[in-house]
Order: sequence, then C-alpha cells, then structure tokens
Amino acid sequence: MITHRNADLDAYACGVAVKELLEKMGVQATLVIPEGVSQQVRLFLSRNSMKYLGGDSCSGEGSLVILVDVSTLSQINELREFVENRRVVVIDHHEVHNVKPDLAIVDPLATSCSEIAALLFREAGFEPSIDTAKLLIGGIVSDSGRLSRARDLTFEVLAWLLRVSGVNYQELLNSMVTEAPFSERMARVKGLLRMRVYRIDDLIICLSNVNAYESSLAETMIRAGCDLALVASEHDDEVRMIGRSSRKLQGTLSLADLFNELAQYFRGEGGGHSTAAALSVKAKVDVWTLLLKALEKVESILGKRAARVTD
Repeated sequence: MITHRNADLDAYACGVAVKELLEKMGVQATLVIPEGVSQQVRLFLSRNSMKYLGGDSCSGEGSLVILVDVSTLSQINELREFVENRRVVVIDHHEVHNVKPDLAIVDPLATSCSEIAALLFREAGFEPSIDTAKLLIGGIVSDSGRLSRARDLTFEVLAWLLRVSGVNYQELLNSMVTEAPFSERMARVKGLLRMRVYRIDDLIICLSNVNAYESSLAETMIRAGCDLALVASEHDDEVRMIGRSSRKLQGTLSLADLFNELAQYFRGEGGGHSTAAALSVKAKVDVWTLLLKALEKVESILGKRAARVTD
C-alpha cells in the first residue's frame, strides 16, 4: 500500500486504516510512504502518543499494490516503477487522475480518503482500533477544511468514529492545532511578494512561485481574497503547480479539468478536485511560462481577457 509522498494526515490515516482492515480480514499488508509524513502528521502522532506505522521502501514481493490518495503517479516518485506490471487498486476522492487501476474505490463526493476508509470498515462489518479511529477523525477534519466541505454522510461517519474511539472531540481538535515553522512562514511571505494579480470582472486571479510550501501559499492567497490561486515551483528536473479556488468559481471553473488540460499540453500529469488540484511536469519549463499558460486557459474557459492589477 502506497500513499502520496510526504503524506498529510488524510493520506496517512487512510493508509493505516486500510492496512488494519486488510489484516482483520487475514491479508498481510505493508504501508509505504515516499519521503515520509508531513510535520502535521508527526505532531498529531506525538500529541496522541501513537506509533508511526509506515515505511519508505517496497520489497519485491506482492503482486497487488493499493494506492491511497494518489491522483497521479508523479506523486509517488521512484516507486512508480514498482507499481508497473502489478495489479493496482486505487482508493481516492479526487475527481480526475491519470492512474488506470484494476479496481477503483473512488468517491469524488467524499471529503477525504479517511471518510472512504471509515465507510469500508462499516460495510465490512468491522470497527477500527481506537488509535485508527482517532486518525480517521483527524484525516476527515483536516481534509474537509474543518468540516466546511462536509456532506451529511460525513457527520454520520464522524459520529460513528467518535463512539468507537471514545475520544474527546475538542481535545482531538486541539491536538491538530499547529504553528507554521519559520521556513513555511517565510515561503508564504516571499510568495506574496512575487504575486501577480489579475482581474476578470469581479474575479481576482493570483499567480506566484516559491521553492516549497506551495499548498500553504495557495491557501494563504485564497484567504487573502484571491478567487483563484496558482502557485508554481521548480524541483530539480520537475516543475510543479498547485491550484486552489474559492466558492465563487464553483460550477464555472474546475481545477481538475484545467490541470488535466495543462498536463496534456506540457506532457505532464495532473489531477485533483474542482477547487484543488496539482500538476507535475518532468521537463525544464520556466515556472512563469507554466503560470501564464494556465492564465491563458482560464481566460479561454471564462471567455474574457484578464487585466493585470498593478496598484
């Protein structure tokens, strides 16, 4: 079982839960997390006295691979070679992805992969362990924007997990509160200084580039008032772009579709949700070439030219 690199709380929780479910059903499973887990996960485990259950490499054994919260193979780095020529199961909640599995357990309406994993437990007639239930609660809360994107079923699943775990919900929420490290805060500030702002009617479109913490910067840009935030970064032989959009663009612009189009144009890999997506291009592409091409595509979709805001 493999999560995306630098797994967030949702990916890690889902991976641990599916591993546990398989073992309850008599199937041995190994959880592999390329580049380890994020700082968010490390803090959550430490504050809740939980052990880390993942590894970073795959053995040559096993003919079946389960990809958890992976929308494109670029998210698993060198492990993509391990996945080739093996049967693949995908457990995911992204709308668009380039992985072609033998079996797909995908629910784009789910707030998170953790929600899907919890539903798999219920449908199989098992209950997760207390620690796994806590992880799933954390994954759901984290990936749903603290339940701002929750559906009715999300609350049913949370209520079930709270009964199973017996955890104090407020205490668990408190364990998820983190202060961004200096490097992340500095990346946000640098990204804001480099930001180019465009306007289409009452829509504010913001482009920027950083070397790390792309998602953090994009979310900061949305909170600052941008309706669309596109952030690109360069990493050795790869260029990445992260996108976030506000509710104002729902039903008008799907980032999943936009990034899929850009992936085809730049011969990369892209996928995600209508309001959050990622793109990876394994080529020497200037970050602003990528960003401005994305803006051009947005203009085409909206049918209007964007005017740059300079003061």
